[in-house]
Amino acid sequence: MTRTTPDELTGALSEARHEVISGGSRWRRAADMAASLATLPTTDAAEQVCATLAELLGLDSAWLIETGGEQRVRGSWAREGSALQRLGEQRIRAAAATVADEVDQRREGRYAFVLAPVFRSARRAGVLVGVVRSGRRFTEDDLRCAALLAAVGAPVFAGVESLPGAGGRSGEHMQLLQSLAGALARARSEVDVAWSVVDELRTMIDYHACRFYLLSPLEDCIVPIAHAGFGSEYENDRSADLVCALGEGVAGRAMIDFRPRLVHNARVDEFAVEIEGTDPIDESMLVAPMATSGDPIGVIVLTKVGAGMFDEDDLRLLEVIASHAAVACENARLYADARDQAEVSEALLDLGEALAVQATVEDVCRMIAVAIDRLVECAALSVWLREDDQMRMVAQNGYTPIEARLLRGARLTAAGTLFGGALDSRRVAIRTLQEADHLASCLTSPPSGSSFAVVAVGERAANRAAIVIQRGPRRGVPSNRDQRMLVGIADQSLLAIANRDLYRELEESFLSTVQALANALETKDEYTGDHAQALIGLSSNVADRLGVDGQALRDISFAAALHDIGKIGIPAEILNKPSALTADEWEVMKLHPELGARIIEPVPALSGARELVIACHEHWDGSGYPFGLAGEEIPLGAQVILVCDAFHAMTSDRVYRRAMPLPDAIAELRRCAGTHFAPEAAAALIDAVTEPGEE
Repeated sequence: MTRTTPDELTGALSEARHEVISGGSRWRRAADMAASLATLPTTDAAEQVCATLAELLGLDSAWLIETGGEQRVRGSWAREGSALQRLGEQRIRAAAATVADEVDQRREGRYAFVLAPVFRSARRAGVLVGVVRSGRRFTEDDLRCAALLAAVGAPVFAGVESLPGAGGRSGEHMQLLQSLAGALARARSEVDVAWSVVDELRTMIDYHACRFYLLSPLEDCIVPIAHAGFGSEYENDRSADLVCALGEGVAGRAMIDFRPRLVHNARVDEFAVEIEGTDPIDESMLVAPMATSGDPIGVIVLTKVGAGMFDEDDLRLLEVIASHAAVACENARLYADARDQAEVSEALLDLGEALAVQATVEDVCRMIAVAIDRLVECAALSVWLREDDQMRMVAQNGYTPIEARLLRGARLTAAGTLFGGALDSRRVAIRTLQEADHLASCLTSPPSGSSFAVVAVGERAANRAAIVIQRGPRRGVPSNRDQRMLVGIADQSLLAIANRDLYRELEESFLSTVQALANALETKDEYTGDHAQALIGLSSNVADRLGVDGQALRDISFAAALHDIGKIGIPAEILNKPSALTADEWEVMKLHPELGARIIEPVPALSGARELVIACHEHWDGSGYPFGLAGEEIPLGAQVILVCDAFHAMTSDRVYRRAMPLPDAIAELRRCAGTHFAPEAAAALIDAVTEPGEE
C-alpha cells in the first residue's frame, strides 16, 4: 500500500459513514469511534483503538506502541483465554521496531501480524499492532481499516517528540534492524539465524565477543551454535569451552530466571564464572534470553573488555534483536520440520512401493530392515514377527554374525520387558539395557547407556510384528524426525504384512483348487492322480536346488500339479491301454500338453504355469513335443518337470510293467542327461534322491 497522509485519512473517515464492505460496517464503526475518543482519557482511548481493531479484523490481540524512547505500550487488548498472550510485550515491541511508513502484514512462526504506523504532526509516533494465531493473510480492506484506526489513535501520542527516523542513534538502529529482519527472513536453519545475528550485531553494538546459545536437545545445557571474538582475550574461544549448564554462569542463569541483564563488570558479578584457562579481567556483559510461545530456547551474550562499556539503550536493543532471533529460530524449525516431513513422506511412499512387490512376510521384514538402516540413525536394528505370544527375529542389520545367530535363536515373549506395553500403542517406546535384558544377553558387550526404541507393527490384538532399533549412549533417544519415520515405516509394514498374509491364504486356497483339479484325473487314470501329487514336491525340491524362488518357484509347483491336466481330453482307452500305443494313438496322446495349456489359459494367475505345462514334454536334444524345442529354448521349469516326471514314472508301477529299482533309475538319468534331459536338472534330481534323509 502507498502511504496515506493524516488529512486524507480524516477525509476518508467522514466518507466511511456511508460505505459498507464485506457485508458489514467496519468503516462506520471506525468513524463512530473517532467521535467518541475525544471524550475518553488517553489510556482508555488507546485501549479502545486496540479493542476495535481486534473486533473488526477478528484478532486475538492488539497493541498501540510508542516507537520512540522506551517503546512504551500505550494501550493493549487481548482476547480472554488466548494463548497469544504468551507472546509478551518484548516480541510485540520487536515487531513494531521494524515497521516502515506504510501499513504492512507479516508472518512470524504461527502468527499473522498487521502493523499500521501512527503519525503525529507528520512524523511517526507509534505503531498499531494486531496479531492472530492463524495462517490467514489480511486483505487490502483489512489493511485499510487498520490504517484508518491508526489515524484515529494519533491523538493518544500528543506530546511525543523523540521519534525514530528523526536522525541520531534511534534512526540508525531502525535501519539496521530492518536490515537484520531481512537477513533473518532468508535464514533456513538455526545456524543461519545465529550467524546473521552475530554478524549484524557488530554494526549495532560495539562488542569484543558475541555468543549465540541455544538449548541442547537434551535440555540440560545451552550450546553456542555461533560465536565470534575479537582481540587476544576472545579470538581463540572454543565452542566446547563455552557450553553452559542451565543455571551456570551469567548465560546459564538467564535460562533459569529468563531476565535480560546488563552486567557492568562480570569480574565481580555473583553469577559470572571464569572460563578455564583464561585470565580474570574486567569485562562488561549484555545478556538477552530468547523464547518462543513463552518457552526459553536460548540466550544472546555480548562481552566487551572493561567495566561499564554498555548502557541501557544497548540492552533494550539486544532485547529487540533477541526477540527477532527467537521468531526466526521458530520459523527455521518449522521450515526444517516441513522439510523433514516431506522427506519422510517421500521415503515412506518409496518404501510402500518396494514392500508391495515382496513375495513373503519374511521378505517384507528384510525390506523393512534395509529401509530403516538407510532412513533412521541407529547402531543396529532388528525386526521381530509375532507368533502367538512369542516374538521371533526374522531380519536384522548392524549385528555381528554371532549376535545375529543368537538373536535368530531367541524366543522373546510379547509380554516381556522389551515388548510389553510397546505392542499396545503406535508410539515409540524407549527401553534401557536393563529393560531389554533378554535381547541384550545375545549381544557382545553393548555400550553402557545404550537404549532400544521399540515400535509396534499393528496395535494390541492387531499386532503382527515389532521393530527394535539400538542406539548408543552418545546418540541418545531417536529424534522427533526419526520417531515419525519409525511410526510411518511400522504403518507401511502392517499394510504389507497383512496383504502378504491375505495373499498367502488366497494362494493356498488357489493351490488347493489346482490340486483338486489335478485329482479329477484320478477318475480316468489312477496313476496320473497319484503322480501329480508326488511331482509337486519333487519338482519344488529340484527347482530350489537350482536357485529358483519366488513367483517362478510357485509357477513350477502349479505346473507340476497341472502338467497332465490335458489328459482329461484324451480317450480313456488310450490312457489305460495295457500295451504299447499305435502311431495314431501316440499322435493323439501328444496333444495333451496343448490341451492342458488351453484348459488353464483363462486363468491369469496361471499364465506362468501355462508356459511350463505346454513345454514340459520337450527334450534337451529337440526330440520332444509339441514344438520340438531344444536346449535353453526350453524354460527351466519345464526342464525340471520333465526329468522329475520321467523319474517318477520309472520308479512307479504301471499297468504294463513293474517299477524300476532306484539305482537303475539313477543310471537311466545319467545316461539320458544331455540328450533327453537337461544336464543340470538331471544332476540336481540325482542329488535330491540320493541325499541322506530324502525320500
